[in-house]
Amino acid sequence: MRSSTHINRSAIFCALLIFLSVFAGSAVNAQEIGLGVMAGQELEEEILDSETAAETKSDEEDLWVQEASDLGIPIVSYYRMKGVEKGFYPVITVLESSGGVSKLYKRLNRNGVDVISFIHPEDEKLYLCNSRFDSGEEALLAARKVVEKGKNTIIELLVVENEPIDPAEPFTLQTESPTSPASSVLENKTDFSEAKAAPNAIIKKADQYFEKMWYADAAELYELGLERNPEISSPEIIERVADAHYFNSDMERANFWYEKLYEAADEELSAEYLFKYSQSLKGLGKYGRARRILKLYDKKVEGTPLGRYRQQEVLERETTLDNILDADEMFAVKNLQINSEYSDFAPTFYEEDKIVYASSLDSAFFATRRYKWNEQPYLDLYVAKMNEESDELNSAVKFSKSINTKYHEAAVAFSPDHNTMYFTRNNFGKKLRRDNQGVNHLKLYRSQKVNGEWTEAEELPFNGEDYSTGHPAVSPYGKQLYFVSDRPGSMGETDIFTVDIYEDGTYSIPKNLGTQINTEQKEMFPFFTGTKLYFSSDGHTGLGGLDVFQAEFDEEEGFRDIINMGKPINSGKDDFSFIVSEETQKGYFASNRDGGKGDDDLYSFERLFPEEVNENAIAGVITDKITGDRLPDAMVELLDENNIKLKEVVSDVDGGFVFEDLDSHTKYHLRIKKDTFADKDQFLETEENNLVYTDVTMSKLEELVTIEDGIKKLKTEMIYFDFDKDTVREDAALELDKLVAVMQEYPSMVIKIASHTDSRGPKEYNLNLSDRRAKSTRDYLISQGIDRDRIESAEGFGESQLLNECDGSVRCAGDQHQRNRRSEFIIVNM
Repeated sequence: MRSSTHINRSAIFCALLIFLSVFAGSAVNAQEIGLGVMAGQELEEEILDSETAAETKSDEEDLWVQEASDLGIPIVSYYRMKGVEKGFYPVITVLESSGGVSKLYKRLNRNGVDVISFIHPEDEKLYLCNSRFDSGEEALLAARKVVEKGKNTIIELLVVENEPIDPAEPFTLQTESPTSPASSVLENKTDFSEAKAAPNAIIKKADQYFEKMWYADAAELYELGLERNPEISSPEIIERVADAHYFNSDMERANFWYEKLYEAADEELSAEYLFKYSQSLKGLGKYGRARRILKLYDKKVEGTPLGRYRQQEVLERETTLDNILDADEMFAVKNLQINSEYSDFAPTFYEEDKIVYASSLDSAFFATRRYKWNEQPYLDLYVAKMNEESDELNSAVKFSKSINTKYHEAAVAFSPDHNTMYFTRNNFGKKLRRDNQGVNHLKLYRSQKVNGEWTEAEELPFNGEDYSTGHPAVSPYGKQLYFVSDRPGSMGETDIFTVDIYEDGTYSIPKNLGTQINTEQKEMFPFFTGTKLYFSSDGHTGLGGLDVFQAEFDEEEGFRDIINMGKPINSGKDDFSFIVSEETQKGYFASNRDGGKGDDDLYSFERLFPEEVNENAIAGVITDKITGDRLPDAMVELLDENNIKLKEVVSDVDGGFVFEDLDSHTKYHLRIKKDTFADKDQFLETEENNLVYTDVTMSKLEELVTIEDGIKKLKTEMIYFDFDKDTVREDAALELDKLVAVMQEYPSMVIKIASHTDSRGPKEYNLNLSDRRAKSTRDYLISQGIDRDRIESAEGFGESQLLNECDGSVRCAGDQHQRNRRSEFIIVNM
């Protein structure tokens, strides 16, 4: 039976940061393993380290009780079962009736399992057991053998104590605590009130499992205890049974119990449970009811910081949900053949034609490797080949022995050259490590490929012992690492963070992506294309559970315009670990939606209608004007017609730069700056959905000093003025800024300014105009920080030093006259 585990994809990340986190089913709910689940792995550590029992127990009886605990096998004891011999019975299964039992017997016998059966006197169900044994040690040994065959499990160890007592007394049930030897001592119960206590023992055991985050087991026991004795029901128990199903992604049962909690609370339910109730309703497709409950949630948090934040979203949320439900489906989605009956999720592109993903397939055959959060096996990384035509994944094999361990590995990301990998793993040394609450958190690890082999993984420095870190994603150029964490400073249950990756292999301080992306709930599984961030969230408006969202990235504004990817990418269940090739508009994701093969399944998708791509861009290469060498690390600014900076980039190692996603037929201004070089400005206009290319040459500041006719001058482009004006034009200011840079580079430099006019107008007037222009130029330099004493003079020469024959005796065009309207800079002292 397939359970839709919601391993609290924040819990497992909370364990696997849902990196392991998204196993939405009985398997290691990927999302659970997300951030919280890992916490539930406390017992798995002992399961995998056989010395634990010997360290904690001394006598022989205690050892087998502890070992049963390690294996996750509950011990159930009865005082009297009519017709059942005293002893120890490993229970394989419990049937409602005897129909089909003969076939089951034959199958078990073929598998080498000896079977006996009996009718339970209390619930009248048929119990099939692996024989009867005289001691717990023998029964446990047999149970191990059954489990190791890989085709059967042991659901409990039944201890029958049929001691001679008064036949009038009712038999009683006591569910033992495997970790408490004292509770295994059987006491003779003599009154009916004690018989009624049996369900309380079950609830107590369920509480223990809940605290360990073993939600699948806890949910089953809560249901059993409440079924046997509804009178013990209380708001606290209902909260826990509902939460156990919610964290295991079983929204149907979670909704059943949240509904009861809501009815009992008479609409006074806490904000936390109103939110969970609404999520369970969405998971069942009951969006109208979910909206009404969310309105109560908004009212509940009104006046709080969270409420003030959410008030801004309330109206948008209603419209957004309507738009999601009414939108046309833009993708074709297909369940992959490679999926197992367990959890398969967190796909990642690898090399040219491969996908690396997480699966619990192999470890599913070993009961000692089951993760108690949802009774699913531990995760390993697998690599498979992509079929270009069908998008199926073929020939899957385990990724690397040096990476996969006996615990969880999942959610992996690679550097652009595929020689560095980042992945999520349980925090462990020789054993699992836990914080002071007993929680085993997740950590990020890095491994390098050397000579074709992956090296031993090392922890990243921003991990912590008291919080989880996982779900890595690397930016296209390998400069940033995105990840998920519940570290201090998180805004919600799990947030998305980023760090810069430096060339020396170190990292910046983690930075939270902020309220535009992160909510008070869960965000996880980031994937960044360079222009878009894809992630999963149950805090933004969606269809229920985790939904996949897209956020546009802008160099100046950061992430913006968050969009729900809609159906069929999203469903009422958990949808997560979305990756896409922007070139082919194909990709993969995982989901625990109905109709899958396992708990979390991998799906391929293809966009039905090609996304409109904006090809408008400006690109270029920056070189040294004299040597022709390419210039890296130059700052390139993109400005609009009003000189307002829109974007900026740094030229790459080859001197290249590019600005993408620009408007068509729009004028832009490029300003290029680099130390020891004069600033350069270029003006360009985009075309219609096309790339505009430009070459940029830059001159060193020292090369701006030249000698003309024996006079040392500063070589700049002409400083032009408008006709009959003395104000510094915008283009002139750009050239004067270069002069400022040279004078700052040479602090002892002293200059003279000479200004000239054309021949139009009276000579006396032109002489006066040129003098005003010279002083206007001087004033601009002083305004930019040049000391007045470094400008020896600023003098006008009118039309006495023309550069061409335009002296009024011949007809000249406007641009010919403009050549004569200029300023020159003579170096007096260097």
